[in-house]
Amino acid sequence: MSSVLPKLAPASYFTVFSAIHSFVIGLLPFYLPILIWQQYQQLAPLTTFIAWTGAGYVMALWGWHQLFIRGYWRTLVTLSFVFEVGLIYVALFHAASTHLIILGLLNGLFNCSYWMLQRILFNSISGRNNSGRLFGNLQLILGLSLKLGILFGGYFMQSQPWVIFTLSLIAGLGFCILTLSSLTTPHFVYKQSDHAQPKSVISIRDKIVFLVDGPFLYLESYLWVVSIFHLTNSDTSQFSLTVIALSLSLGLIFYFIKNTIDKQPQYRLYQVATLLYLGGWLMRGWISADWSGFAIGLGLLSIAFATALFRLYFNKRFYDKAKQQANYHYLVSKSLYSQLGIVVFFTGLTLLSNLTSFSLSQVYWAVLPLIAVYVLYQQMDNNDKPIDKYITS
Repeated sequence: MSSVLPKLAPASYFTVFSAIHSFVIGLLPFYLPILIWQQYQQLAPLTTFIAWTGAGYVMALWGWHQLFIRGYWRTLVTLSFVFEVGLIYVALFHAASTHLIILGLLNGLFNCSYWMLQRILFNSISGRNNSGRLFGNLQLILGLSLKLGILFGGYFMQSQPWVIFTLSLIAGLGFCILTLSSLTTPHFVYKQSDHAQPKSVISIRDKIVFLVDGPFLYLESYLWVVSIFHLTNSDTSQFSLTVIALSLSLGLIFYFIKNTIDKQPQYRLYQVATLLYLGGWLMRGWISADWSGFAIGLGLLSIAFATALFRLYFNKRFYDKAKQQANYHYLVSKSLYSQLGIVVFFTGLTLLSNLTSFSLSQVYWAVLPLIAVYVLYQQMDNNDKPIDKYITS
C-alpha cells in the first residue's frame, strides 16, 4: 500500500502512542477509583477492585508474552486500545451492574496491554545517557495529554457520558488505523531475537524493590486520587481543575530541571529524591480538608513534586539497569513482581478493612517503613555494574 504520508520515526510513534493513551485514560480510567468510592463509600470495595486489577495484569501477561515473541506488534497495539475503550464502556454504562471482580480484571487487561508496550517502546528509544531527559520530556507530554482528558472527562462524565465514549473510540480507532496501515509499523521496538537473549539473573534486591513498588504505584494512582477528591469537597469539577493546576505547575518545574537528570551525581540525588518521597507520604497522612485552601494547594503541590521527582530518578535507574541486562526479561520481571506485590498488599488491605475501620491517612503512615526498601535499588550488587560515570562508589 502506497501513501504520500511519511512513516513515523520510532520516537514519534512512541510519543503519539503514549499521548493518545494518556488522553483516553484521563477521560475515564483516571476517575475509576472515584466512581467506585461514590458507589460504595467504603475502602474494601476499592481495594478489592485494585487487587483484582493486579490479578488481571498477571493473568494477561502470559498471553501478552506469547504475542510479543511472535512479533504481533499491530495486534498488541490494537488490543491496548480495545481493552481501554471496552473498560470505558463498561464503567460508563454498566458499572452498577458489573461485579468489581470483572471490572478489576478488565482494568488489569488494559493495564498490561498498555504499560508493557509503553515500557518496551520507551526502552527501545532511550540510551545510557539520555533516559532521564527522555523521561522528563515524556512526563511533560503525557501530563498535558492526561490533563486534557481529565478536563473533558470531568465535564462530560455526569451529563453526557456518550461524549466520553465517542472521544475514546475516535482516538483509539484513529491510532489503530494508523498502525494497521503501511504508514507506521512498530517493528522497531525490538528485534525478533531479543526475547531469546540469555536471561540475566534478577537479584533478590531488585525483586524485593519491585514487589514493594507495585503497591506504592497503585496507592498513588487509586487511593491518593480518592484523597484528593475528598480534599476538593468531593466535587468532580473542582477535583479535575485542581489536578490540572498541579499538572501545569509540575510541567513548569520539570521544564527547567529535566535536562539536569543525566548530568548530576545520580547516587546522591536518588537518595535525596527518596527522602523527599518519604516526606510526601508523611504529608499525605497529615494533610486535611480542615486546612485553608492555600495550605491544601501548597501541600498537594509539594506531594506531587516529591512523587514526580522520585519517579523520575527511579525510572531512570530502572531503564538504565534494563539496558545492562536482557532488556525484555528485566521489563517483564518488573511487571510480574510489581503486580504480585499489588495482589498480596491490596488483598491483605481488603481483609483488614473488613475486620476494622481505618482512614486513608492511616494507610499512608503505615506504609512509610516500606520506603526504605527503595534505597536498595540504588546500591549495587555483584550483578549490577555502574550505570554511568557519575556512580563511583
